[in-house]
Amino acid sequence: MKWLKRFSSWASLFLLGAALIVVYKTCDNLDTIWSFVGRVMDILSPFVIGFVLAFLLYGPSNRLEGLLKRKPIPFVSKHARPFAVGTVYVVLVALLVLVIVFAVPAIVTGLFDFVKTLPGYINNAREFIDEYSRDNGILAGLNINERLDAMYKGVMETINGITLSDLTGYVQGVMGAVSSLVNAVMAFIISLYMLLSRESLVRALRSLLGLFIPQRVMTPLTDYTHKSFKIFYSFLYGQALDALIIGTILAIGMRIFGVPNAWMLGMMVGLMNMIPYFGAIIGGIFCVLITLLSAGPTTALLVAIYIVVMQQIDGNLLQPRIVGSSIGLKPIYVLLAITLGGGLFGFWGIFLGVPVMAVVQLLIKDFISYRTRVKNERLAAQAAVNGGIGGDIPPEE
Repeated sequence: MKWLKRFSSWASLFLLGAALIVVYKTCDNLDTIWSFVGRVMDILSPFVIGFVLAFLLYGPSNRLEGLLKRKPIPFVSKHARPFAVGTVYVVLVALLVLVIVFAVPAIVTGLFDFVKTLPGYINNAREFIDEYSRDNGILAGLNINERLDAMYKGVMETINGITLSDLTGYVQGVMGAVSSLVNAVMAFIISLYMLLSRESLVRALRSLLGLFIPQRVMTPLTDYTHKSFKIFYSFLYGQALDALIIGTILAIGMRIFGVPNAWMLGMMVGLMNMIPYFGAIIGGIFCVLITLLSAGPTTALLVAIYIVVMQQIDGNLLQPRIVGSSIGLKPIYVLLAITLGGGLFGFWGIFLGVPVMAVVQLLIKDFISYRTRVKNERLAAQAAVNGGIGGDIPPEE
């Protein structure tokens, strides 16, 4: 048996060495691995987008299905899921058509108007800079206008230097857009299938994971998956509704103040508001600067006060009621999530860093609670044993 123990020890050392080599080669070829993963994700992008779409539409379709099942009409209650999913997708398509027919032309018109008035904004900015760049001015010696001229000259040289190869690249971009449209249609169909057959897909996934994960781990894994989905639902739907409300209110207010392109600026601030903390600040500053260049300092001051007041109302009244307490992150953790997410994954890391951090916080809290409960149970058992032993010893006289 000694040779068997020696063989086992040598085999363990060999496996450890092989594992270290694998880890080293993996770290040494991260670029190649990430490139391969990115290529696979591009190929499977219709399934990824379809899963995301099915995830977003699961909530309303599931609620509608529950309502239809309670209907007294047997045919409707029996086919509640197809009716519910079909209704949700019809509403989605109708909203997309309304956006394309009404919102997109308005946004495009606003963008064109903004581009047409951009030279006027630039001239106003130049006059403002010239006024404060004179002798003893706060901008004296910075040569800002010269730098702006150099930037403008570089942009114009880039535009005038477009060649045939650049046009070929644009054609390839158009072809890529067509391919993206095809992938979007496929993703739409895939998401529809996922919602209609979600139980069978979940059973298949559980059976596959059951080959590698024991049941005692599968149960809490399923529970935490549901909790994580609830956090993401609350964040995404809540932030979208909050952005729509704030964008509409800001657009109406700026329209009253006489700000050009008020609807475009209001919706832009609303969309930026979906990024916690920094989004509202960046959107508000941009909006005030545009108002300063287009409508003067008095209107810009009124818009700035209006935006600050609305952001305070949103942060203290609207957002807590709409998003709810399911996120429950302290400001320092939100900033940490935005910083890490933005540094690692760019825009999507900034946008989804907050719910991911909320899930991490949930896991850490439950782990600490579990460890504390186990420790208390161990101490209680030890105290019971010590009490039992002490109870057998008669007291000293």
